[in-house]
Amino acid sequence: MKPSIPEPQLEKTTCLLCGSMHSTLYQEGADYFMRLPGTFYLVRCASCRLLYQNPRPPLDGIDHYYPDHYGSYSSTHVGLYAHPGLAGWLIRRAQHHRCRLLDQAVVAAPNQTRRLLDVGCASGLFLEAMQHYSGWQVEGVELNQQAAQITSKRLGIPVFAGPLEAARFPDATFDAITLWDVLEHLHDPMTSLRELRRILKPGGALFVRVPNAASYVAKGCGRYWSGYDLPRHMTAFTPRTLSHVLQQTGFDRLVCRYASGSYIAALHSLRFALDNSTFNAERAALIHRLLLHPFVRATVCLPTRLADQVFGGSNMEVLVLAHET
Repeated sequence: MKPSIPEPQLEKTTCLLCGSMHSTLYQEGADYFMRLPGTFYLVRCASCRLLYQNPRPPLDGIDHYYPDHYGSYSSTHVGLYAHPGLAGWLIRRAQHHRCRLLDQAVVAAPNQTRRLLDVGCASGLFLEAMQHYSGWQVEGVELNQQAAQITSKRLGIPVFAGPLEAARFPDATFDAITLWDVLEHLHDPMTSLRELRRILKPGGALFVRVPNAASYVAKGCGRYWSGYDLPRHMTAFTPRTLSHVLQQTGFDRLVCRYASGSYIAALHSLRFALDNSTFNAERAALIHRLLLHPFVRATVCLPTRLADQVFGGSNMEVLVLAHET
């Protein structure tokens, strides 16, 4: 059991992209996910329009907002192919779609093994899927020490337990690097992306997924949108600001960008709104379970995908290549 960590004092920060001190309030809300106390604020930079949390929990106090039951570690012991039914099929389908895109984008020389690093690999589902594609050597970085150890043992791969910068990988080590729902959590995303650029080979691929604050789900759900996830998300990206961040750190050759995850995001957002109202808690849980039913999810799959393409989905998945030198 993790020891009780006192609530940290929030700190002021400048814009994480351009350094401007000037901003306006964009959104305020509570911790609707973990339901920890506090009110948190998302502001918009007056200069570059980046949405970022200010004030925010300091780096040395952020653990307070990641209790033991938070995270993507439910599959650490069992892996990608233990998920049953439609939900499992959808997870595997999404993972293999990403794998195919990456496999096609990074072309290896004859008899050359391509190296992949997954930053924030959690339970290793993406790395497990990538092991089905020939010519790849995969490894991960994960802050959670227990998850790192279990994933490393289960998949038989190296997983560094700790922050990316502490791994001290040599220059131009990897052919591809992935970050699934990681970039928005970082206190200094520009510095981390420059570190990724350093350890990525010239022309290598970076594949990123972040919540899309310009999506129709974000606009419709307001402060309850699950993509804000205050106070854990330091930044809320839009297609414009994500492109700016990537270009400023050496990633400007776009391979593809597409939307995903809108139905689940909308469902979680609805649950947050119901939980924060006078609505009966048991009834709210029942509605949530019904909307998660495979039949309902199958029914809304095609309309949701069409809406994502037209209006911009709740998640952005972007594959870019690094500058050639």
